[in-house]
Amino acid sequence: MIQAGSSKTLLVVDSCADTQALALELATPRGLSVVAATDHRGAMAMLDLTVPDVVLSDLCVPDRTGLSMICDIRKRCAQAALIAMAERGSDATLLEALRAGAIDYVYKPVISLHLGMALDRALQMIPQTIGDVPGLEQVEYRLVIGTDPGHVEACVSWLISQTALMLPEIQRLHLRAALIELIVNAVEHGSLEIFFHEKHEALGSDRYDSLIAQRRRDPRYANRRVMVHVCHDKAVRSTRYTISDEGAGFKWDGFLTRSDEPCDSRNANGRGVFLAKAFFPDLTYSEQGTKVTFSVPLP
Repeated sequence: MIQAGSSKTLLVVDSCADTQALALELATPRGLSVVAATDHRGAMAMLDLTVPDVVLSDLCVPDRTGLSMICDIRKRCAQAALIAMAERGSDATLLEALRAGAIDYVYKPVISLHLGMALDRALQMIPQTIGDVPGLEQVEYRLVIGTDPGHVEACVSWLISQTALMLPEIQRLHLRAALIELIVNAVEHGSLEIFFHEKHEALGSDRYDSLIAQRRRDPRYANRRVMVHVCHDKAVRSTRYTISDEGAGFKWDGFLTRSDEPCDSRNANGRGVFLAKAFFPDLTYSEQGTKVTFSVPLP
């Protein structure tokens, strides 16, 4: 359930079709597109895909307690304005939800007037994007990421929430996919020097986690870092992303175009590079292959 043409998104976490329908009815005239999930797993997937500005969440979902759901949403999407829903008589639970990070609440069954007012308050609390701030010409971010590839998705979610909320949803999805692929490559193949065939064999024998742990303990790799530099420039209407690692580099040129010739299995897996290049055609590597740069045009 998605309404096009809006730069802000409402995620509704509720198995009740009537609540979802009412949320859509009230959100559309307020410039909010609406996505829905019926349980915790679906909500977590939607958080990663859409980076919603507002979340309306029931405190009673099939596969999770409401309060732990609130905590998980707040950790994954720190910028979102979170509205909790609960039955009347659940004041103690609602109070805990507010302490856990919700900014407002409505009782169920949801009344149109009350939900509309809550959405209006939530919209007022949404942080401004870079493009909304008058006089701001350029903004730069610098992230330093360690050697645990398991942390990459959380870093990318935060980065998108800070630098890409002004983009259309499909472009945010492309950016998220490209950043995850390129940063994971920088961590695994750059910082930890894990070749593609080593990773493939480790995954096939369920030894991937132990391989990562072994490399992270190795003094040759333990102190390496991946640097992500982002420059948002209003004048040229683009955001430029640069990802650098401290590894030995790789022969990158064969991965930017399709080829029938086999790639050297010691080098980085070409899937992520080709995917990112398809989404962002100006993607380029440094000669050594330790730095990749691409830009995202602003709408």
